[in-house]
Amino acid sequence: MKKFIPPIAIILVAGGATAAMVWQKKEAEKNPVTEPVVMVETVNLHGRDINFSVESQGNVSPHTETTLVSEISSVVIGVSPKFVAGGFFKEGELLLKLDPADYEVGVQQSRANVLTMKARLALEEAQAEQAKKEWDMSGRPRSAAPSIALRTPYLEEARANLLFAEADLKKAERKLSLTVIRAPYDGMVKEKLVDIGQYVTTGTQVARTFAVDFAEVRLPLTDQDIAYLDLPKPATSSPAQDATGPLVDLLGVIGGIEYRWQARLVRTEGVIDQLTRVHYAVARIADPYALNDLNGRPPLPIGSFVKASIQGISLKNVIAVPMQAVRSMDQVLVKDSDDRLRIHRVKIIRTDKNYAYIIDENLENQAAITTAVYNPIDGMPVRTAGGS
Repeated sequence: MKKFIPPIAIILVAGGATAAMVWQKKEAEKNPVTEPVVMVETVNLHGRDINFSVESQGNVSPHTETTLVSEISSVVIGVSPKFVAGGFFKEGELLLKLDPADYEVGVQQSRANVLTMKARLALEEAQAEQAKKEWDMSGRPRSAAPSIALRTPYLEEARANLLFAEADLKKAERKLSLTVIRAPYDGMVKEKLVDIGQYVTTGTQVARTFAVDFAEVRLPLTDQDIAYLDLPKPATSSPAQDATGPLVDLLGVIGGIEYRWQARLVRTEGVIDQLTRVHYAVARIADPYALNDLNGRPPLPIGSFVKASIQGISLKNVIAVPMQAVRSMDQVLVKDSDDRLRIHRVKIIRTDKNYAYIIDENLENQAAITTAVYNPIDGMPVRTAGGS
């Protein structure tokens, strides 16, 4: 006869076994969770006085450029050996000589006319004096004499004719002097337009020249650049200002070698370019062709492209933060004393290719993180080589 086991008994036995298994089960070991530590490099930040500079660029151009023209008509009969493209000349040097024959004749004719007018005036003066004496013999006062009786109109006409003849002589002599074309300043021939044997008329262009005592560089500047420069006023260049304007270092390449020249800002143009919205300042360099330089400085030819570094204003307690430590141009990553990354919100006043410049006392003596940190989180652990 089979025994019958009630279902409730089976359930109680199963429950008891399960409870015993749960009670005897060992609790799983818990391993401590460790945060990943990022290795970084840092640099200490300190405020200091900084002299800012502004970078620009431009082309070297002459401050004085002239197109020489003939003021008379004649044939070119002589040219100076220096009258070639690239030829240097001194102020007053002969550059070009025109045939003076016709103008020498004109001077002689004018001189002869002056002698004739002087003789006529002398004759009229004598006749006028005789007329006065004859009038006096009548016993009447000279104030009652008509001007024609005293030959006054004839005398004035003779004087006027002499003045006209003398003026004509000056004009003829000036035309004769124009047969010699001289250098208006110390300079260089940029372009030679006529040569010996060529007939030129009044107004014919004979050469293009420029002065070599100074050269200028037109430098574009933005509004942000201007905030860091002590610029001279527009069109107020003077010898005193030229010697005290902001210094400018010019960098150019000649023959594959970089050279530097020193210049000064002498004026601003006072207008804003409508297309680029930039201002223009003018830097001046003395003796660009090094004609009076005894130090072996190479010439800076007109037309050269140069980079310019302009001396700017000075600010105190400025912190130069390496650009590697800057994020989004308004954050600086630093490592605090607990080896935690901290994100500082900052206002950058100026940048260059290496640094962001900030005035913020909260960054003083901080360790800026110069290592690129992917997805930085404020408070994440960091350490430096040799650190904790």
